[in-house]
Amino acid sequence: MLEFLPVVLSKWGYDLKCCRPDLNIVGSPERALKREVLEDTTGALFVLEKLMPAHRDSRELQAQTQQFLANHGVEQIHPWISPAPGKYGVDYDGNYWQLRRWTPGVALPRDTYALDDWRGKATADFMISLRKASLETGMPGMGAYMFSLMHYIEHLMEHFQRQIPELVTDMKPMVVELHDYHEYEHHAPARFCHGDLHPGNIIWGEHGINAVIDWEFCGPKTAAYDAANLLGCLGMDDPAFLTGPYAMTFVKTLREANFLTHEEWHFLPDQIAALRFGWMREWVARKDKPMMTQELDFIWLILDNRELLRTKWA
Repeated sequence: MLEFLPVVLSKWGYDLKCCRPDLNIVGSPERALKREVLEDTTGALFVLEKLMPAHRDSRELQAQTQQFLANHGVEQIHPWISPAPGKYGVDYDGNYWQLRRWTPGVALPRDTYALDDWRGKATADFMISLRKASLETGMPGMGAYMFSLMHYIEHLMEHFQRQIPELVTDMKPMVVELHDYHEYEHHAPARFCHGDLHPGNIIWGEHGINAVIDWEFCGPKTAAYDAANLLGCLGMDDPAFLTGPYAMTFVKTLREANFLTHEEWHFLPDQIAALRFGWMREWVARKDKPMMTQELDFIWLILDNRELLRTKWA
């Protein structure tokens, strides 16, 4: 990749000075073939991503979406840089490339981050600004079909049956427990969501959010989708985090903003459990049996304590 960097960066009108492997890049490694932090001759820092051509259309739509949201006041989005009018990437050497500004951040303290109430408020404030901006006229991608968790779970169960049949035996009773949520999802309104919001996809500052990254799953979903994913990740790190300072301030801020309806709050614990099926797919793909076992335990913990969580979050 190194021999291509000067040519690729020049497509945006920048001159490469050097690579910066000393600078951290936050984000899932599965989302790109390669990522590099580059410094140009003016001292500006960029993140360059190399992607398969098959991802071009979806990445272009994501970039348009991020640019729209940034233009409408979502400060924690740092959009991809456009190399030409109407484009957000370039084709070179048989691959598709995108460029954005590098964002500095502070490492997330994994053992204690959920004790910080300011993180809860900052995350909720981001979601509120995201919702407000997404309701503006001309929001890209909102005409698409709303993602259905339960439909996705049906496909996952078929996938698990081929991979680990005994896992399906363990998870079938969970699907039964989600019957009421399944019925709710049929009439739930669509809202724009980030789609993978959790503490690891946030570039944190000392007392706020510098940027939110990894928008590959953004689009129309049920209103509580991002809240459910975030709380599920908190609880997976430690079940006590579900009612810790981060979570409780997060919930309080969303309630004060009337972010969810009564029905959406009611089904929030069910949606957390349903979303964990997608995380189970990650553990199956990695053949990580300890994480599969932990995930099974966590899903049952959520399902068995739905009323408790509703009471705590009220």
